[in-house]
Amino acid sequence: ERVTPLERTLVPKFAARAYHLPGNTICADWLQYMLNNHPVIGICCHHRLHPLKTRQRCIIFLGSFAFGVAITNICYLWFISTGRDAEQEVFSIDLNAQESAHYSVTAGLVMLVTVGSGIHTIFDRFVWSVSACRCCRAGGTFESNSINSPNRSRWQDFGTYLVVLLVALVIAAASFIVILRAKMDGEGQTEIPYIQDNNTTLTDIVDSVKDFELEDFSFMKAYCIEFAVSLFVYYPFFDTVLFSGVLGCFRLPLLGGRPYEVRKEEKKNNGKSGTRRVSALEMA
Repeated sequence: ERVTPLERTLVPKFAARAYHLPGNTICADWLQYMLNNHPVIGICCHHRLHPLKTRQRCIIFLGSFAFGVAITNICYLWFISTGRDAEQEVFSIDLNAQESAHYSVTAGLVMLVTVGSGIHTIFDRFVWSVSACRCCRAGGTFESNSINSPNRSRWQDFGTYLVVLLVALVIAAASFIVILRAKMDGEGQTEIPYIQDNNTTLTDIVDSVKDFELEDFSFMKAYCIEFAVSLFVYYPFFDTVLFSGVLGCFRLPLLGGRPYEVRKEEKKNNGKSGTRRVSALEMA
């Protein structure tokens, strides 16, 4: 089976999370971007030529969830280990004179929104890039003429296996951190077991699992709610802002969004007028 021109055009763009596909309108581009890149919706609704299939997307989603659990609880443990108060008010917002309209922004929230979210985003993009393996796909730098080429398949599989290994390590680390958090909350400890409390061994931590109650993991319920809100409220909003290109004045790389990519396409196709531009969704 040969690589088609359509694959050479679309696959690199899908792998790069492109905002614009050739011939698409702004509405079609926004729709394809959300369907192909959303962590949950993309599992079932991605384009048939997208290099990340359902199984890979499930692994990436699981890794993202576990990494979020880990980084959230690491921030919590950092506050405890350094003696800082996560509930300390950094600043407040008063919408009016009523007491009910007073909103406090705590140091813990600032830490999660800045450091936590930043590291989480870097992890997600790294895992996506390695798994998509843009350079070895159709239209990539090391593209083979045959889809079933052993060499190309081997490099693509290497990226997939590397992501599986990385996600497995993240899940193991997240599980250990969650157990530490549950043990500290359940026993009211102010020192991190095994790390700060040298009297606690790994065996003691593992043995304590059988004594845990469901209430000891109440913080996981809150995280699941936060994760769901971030996926279905914050993700569409902030990605739409990036898609619009307003943060990059519509001209800067990375932040220029769809307008920047459209301008690049028009510059590339300059002088090729008279040829009908067929939408990528039509070609599919």
